Amino acid sequence: MKKTLLLLLFIAQFSFGQSYTVLKETVGEFLIFTPIYEHEVLFGYVEVRRMNVDENLNTAFKYTVLDKNFNTISTGELIEQVSAPKRYKKVTDVNYSEGYLLFDLTEYSKRGGKEFSFFSKTYQVVDLKNNVVINKGFHVNEPHYNPNYSTTYSLDKTGFLTVNGERTIKNFMTETIPFCALNTKGEKIWEYQNPRNFKKAENYYSLKNYNEDYIVLSNFFRNKDRNEVIEANVVVLDAKTGTEVLYYPLESEYTLACEYGYTKEGKLYIGGKFFEKDKDNYPHFKESLGIFQKVIDLKSSTIVRDSYVKNESFKGVEISKNGRVSGEGFLQYQKCTLNPDGTFFVLAESFRITQTGKSYTQLYTFLMDKDFNSVKTTEYDVKSTMGYKYYFSQRIADKMGRAYFFFDKNDNSNLELNILNYYYKSKKETVQKMPLTNKECDINVFPAKEGYVSIVEYYKDPKKAGKYMEIRLEKLNYERE
Repeated sequence: MKKTLLLLLFIAQFSFGQSYTVLKETVGEFLIFTPIYEHEVLFGYVEVRRMNVDENLNTAFKYTVLDKNFNTISTGELIEQVSAPKRYKKVTDVNYSEGYLLFDLTEYSKRGGKEFSFFSKTYQVVDLKNNVVINKGFHVNEPHYNPNYSTTYSLDKTGFLTVNGERTIKNFMTETIPFCALNTKGEKIWEYQNPRNFKKAENYYSLKNYNEDYIVLSNFFRNKDRNEVIEANVVVLDAKTGTEVLYYPLESEYTLACEYGYTKEGKLYIGGKFFEKDKDNYPHFKESLGIFQKVIDLKSSTIVRDSYVKNESFKGVEISKNGRVSGEGFLQYQKCTLNPDGTFFVLAESFRITQTGKSYTQLYTFLMDKDFNSVKTTEYDVKSTMGYKYYFSQRIADKMGRAYFFFDKNDNSNLELNILNYYYKSKKETVQKMPLTNKECDINVFPAKEGYVSIVEYYKDPKKAGKYMEIRLEKLNYERE
């Protein structure tokens, strides 16, 4: 889970209790404020500011690490040299693994006062316990490297995963290594590139899930001349060695769109929409026959379950054969969660196609049994927006269930945060609507500790307010079971 706030003003900060405030003062250039996670649970936050550049083109960055309550854990400094005059360095991401922080630093130039060209990316590793830099200025995957499309993820105890050019890797780029794992000290432990190739084909990757044990990739080869999918597959890698645990071609009487994939107790769960088979074997963006789920045993590579749920079979809602919800448009599935009792909780939003794009209307939940059969469907009234509302999910306190957050991101004058709580034991769903109105601020949200959500307010007139932004923890309502 990754959320990064990018800011470009001169500021200072202070924190107290359940909030963190950025003052409008000239102490460095604020770059990012980002949550960091430990085993998918919030560990804390990191703020990074760019301080100064010396005569040798060395740029100093100050980092501040906070706990879940915005109390300071440590502060420190990174030094990184740019390769030429009129170039700049910035920290673009921070990840946490077993007491270590990996900082991504990207070099770029400007044109007309704006970021223009991007060059190499380097990394630094900080030992958080001793608050010292233990590895600095190292590169990963330099040939054909595009820092715009490069992303880093935490593999928990295993270390870190760097993904180079996740959107598309073409076969003629033979020197490009799309996936590379680092240990907690930033040392490379393995690389991976699909060894298979097809003539005149482009290879598309999508990272679906990652943890200290396994990495799940959706991958397909597409003929660029005929716009045809030659082969779609799912790959599971051993996170510690990079070896293929499973290579599974998505063969079916239907055309399949793999929208999620994750591992649990030695099994792979993959699913998404399925469509009428056509000559290109490429999924359409809206019309579908329903949703599918495949469960595969990782040790034997055998199919445990192969389920196809047609739209007409969903209980409690009227959906046409091609996936149109009565009066609301088509469904976009956002999340499929495996509950502790083996059942599934599926989230979706309906949308209509307009001249300006997709207009998202209602919110739907689908409770599925252990065999992925429809049990119950619930529809919720939310505001119509031009972007999807689903933001993230996190555990409810005491592991009683999971909270799903839907945020109206279009109308700053009348914002509303919808929190859907699903309780594992009772299978009950409750919705909390939180109005977020402040005429002096633009507002955003991101994950917090269990039982809370972080509300971020950006002041429209920092000079008048005396501060640029404030982040506070807002307590959520939930029921005891």
